[in-house]
Amino acid sequence: MYYYDDFGKAFKTELDFHEYLDEIDGRAQWLRIPAKKLRVLTMAEAPDALKETPGMGDVLADTKKHTGLLLQCPQGVFPVGTTAVGTLKDRARIKGTALSEVKTAVLADILNECLKVAKGNALLRISEGKVRGVLSGDEADYAIISMPELFMIASAYISAGPDALFCHGYADHYLAQITWQMSSSDLTKTYGELMEEHGKKPFGEIRVFIRVVSSDVGASGANIFYSMMDGNHTIILGEALRIKHQYKRGLEEFTCNMESLFQYYKQKLKDIGRLCDIQIRYPANTLSELMKKQNFGKKLIAETVERFKAAFGEDPCSAYEVYCGLCESLFFAKKHDSSTAGLMKLEEKIARCIAVRWHDYDIPGALS
Repeated sequence: MYYYDDFGKAFKTELDFHEYLDEIDGRAQWLRIPAKKLRVLTMAEAPDALKETPGMGDVLADTKKHTGLLLQCPQGVFPVGTTAVGTLKDRARIKGTALSEVKTAVLADILNECLKVAKGNALLRISEGKVRGVLSGDEADYAIISMPELFMIASAYISAGPDALFCHGYADHYLAQITWQMSSSDLTKTYGELMEEHGKKPFGEIRVFIRVVSSDVGASGANIFYSMMDGNHTIILGEALRIKHQYKRGLEEFTCNMESLFQYYKQKLKDIGRLCDIQIRYPANTLSELMKKQNFGKKLIAETVERFKAAFGEDPCSAYEVYCGLCESLFFAKKHDSSTAGLMKLEEKIARCIAVRWHDYDIPGALS
């Protein structure tokens, strides 16, 4: 059922993915409203007219199971989906982990008091019977980018050529993403030459993937990721080429990014190559300390370090091998059923580690 907050759908064909985006977008709407005119209700305050709306009973039941909140605006009352809670707090200008621990009625009261003094407009994304995002109504902060158009542009640039093989698509209420495997030898050749230049050999067969990710609820910009599989090792090739949902240049800039994609990641490969020149004396310690400093989580750190020691041992190596070990944390995150949005954030966190001062983490001693 599309209205479920925990809805997620995988796609086996590119056509099915695009048809789904068109279908969802065709039923959705955007509402721009002064933020101070919003009012948060609990399920107990749901008006009878909303309860009697055909098909709304199931939507309300799912809302009660998750957020337990409704949002009232001049255009009506809408159930609040889980994806909207964070952005609703943003419009109310409140943050803090304690907010997730208070009772629903208390949270509604806090939000309402803060919304009374909110400034500017709010942009509501209504989809499948619920509010999915309460974004900034100022286009300098957030501008609407058509998801069907954006992904169609991506397909036109990537899958229209002979080198792309569609792998899979995925969509939920947070984001949508599509992945292709590239058979072109350009990037694999560049990578092979880079490894040879630094006296290294690939671990195995090299496969290159392009993933395009976007969201219409503020969870992601229009991001393009390049990654590689070198044998059984996933290698994240730096930070995503991204466009924020700001102003009105989104699709135009995204098109430019698609055109410059290969050159951008060719430069990122050079950044990976520089890791080969950084010698690490205590690689397992370096990986552990780096992950601690970057807040990866104790369980993920322990599993990733153990996998690294099994694959590479504990002898001195370069920062490149340690980075390859760090990329393996994605394997464990997937194993523990991390959300798609969570995996994307983890991938971005890993990519940022390329630029750290690696020697700051290269310390002797027993792992703690």
